[in-house]
Amino acid sequence: MSKGLFAFFISLAVSALIAVLAFGLDWDGFFSDTDTAQTPSTMSTVEVEKIIKDWPVAIAATDQALKEYRAIGGSRGGEAAVSRGVQANMYARQGWVRGRAEFMISYLFMLRNSILKYSDQHRTLGYFMEHYEQNSAVSVELKSWQIDQIDQLLKQINKAPDLSEYPPGDVELMVRYFDRFHAMLVGYGRPPGFSQRQASR
Repeated sequence: MSKGLFAFFISLAVSALIAVLAFGLDWDGFFSDTDTAQTPSTMSTVEVEKIIKDWPVAIAATDQALKEYRAIGGSRGGEAAVSRGVQANMYARQGWVRGRAEFMISYLFMLRNSILKYSDQHRTLGYFMEHYEQNSAVSVELKSWQIDQIDQLLKQINKAPDLSEYPPGDVELMVRYFDRFHAMLVGYGRPPGFSQRQASR
């Protein structure tokens, strides 16, 4: 096998490992047999369902506004203001109380990382990175880029609070909607059915 082909397979393996973090979680011990989330909770099923539906709409409007702003030579600082303004307006149109949708997205990201922090896949990825750093079959540039990707992901997860710091109902809701929340993130901007087509390959 040529060095280039081997590097290609290594790249696929790294991408697969990162994907497994999101799609291959073992939920045993997280799920409750009840239909409703435990209490206390700071968010509701209705809110989680709504943010999964509304976030892509708000981000699409933001992307379009930024595209138009860049066409007239807007600044970086201006882009941040446009982004915040458009999202706030879109969430208001969608019926969100001011600031609540932005909080929900940020909070769900953090809660997702806290759940990943306790997964076997998280530990496996850290172990893999330690050994991958010694791999001499991949170019220095490619390996450095891939390790940086993994390192950023691990740091983000490691910094997440312990699950005990969240209301138990919030943890249960995030577990219940984990796959749909992730599909919302990775599916944005892709044609309808893309995720299903990729999964069937």
